[in-house]
Amino acid sequence: MNLLPNGPNDGGLIVCRGAYRLSNQFHEEFADEEKIPAWTNEWFGFTEKGMQWLADKGCEWIKVCAEPGDLIVWDSRVPHYNLTSTTSQNRFCIYTCYIPVEDVSQEDLIRKRDAFETRVSTTYWPNAMHFGSNVAMCNGTPDPHNRDKPRQAPQLDERGYKLTGIPYIRQK
Repeated sequence: MNLLPNGPNDGGLIVCRGAYRLSNQFHEEFADEEKIPAWTNEWFGFTEKGMQWLADKGCEWIKVCAEPGDLIVWDSRVPHYNLTSTTSQNRFCIYTCYIPVEDVSQEDLIRKRDAFETRVSTTYWPNAMHFGSNVAMCNGTPDPHNRDKPRQAPQLDERGYKLTGIPYIRQK
């Protein structure tokens, strides 16, 4: 969900048009390729060789431009990354990812619940084991508007509560 204007030079999402059709072939051909180190096995970093492979297959990189309120939906098998802005426009968006709850381990659900209850940031991947800091930085120093809890605690309806994954934690 885009929250600020995001034009062609403002940085942000870039996707490789048509490459999702080649995802299985790409990963088969690059199975033995040395991987760029990552904090989760869900992430795949593209090497120069991989980028050239996509170009040779006729895939084109497209910068996604969006206005506030625009919702961008795509299959994460589409090669994508973020560009650095060459303008002074800030980038502000919300990333969301959904997968079937049966694909998330009980351990991950417990960690997600704990993160939700303590208001610690996580990745947008429901099954990734990476947690981050809530400290926003401004020019290299903590933003003076930081807080460790929201002004108001979230009030979730039944659907919102289910989307946290908490109801799917099995009791021992």
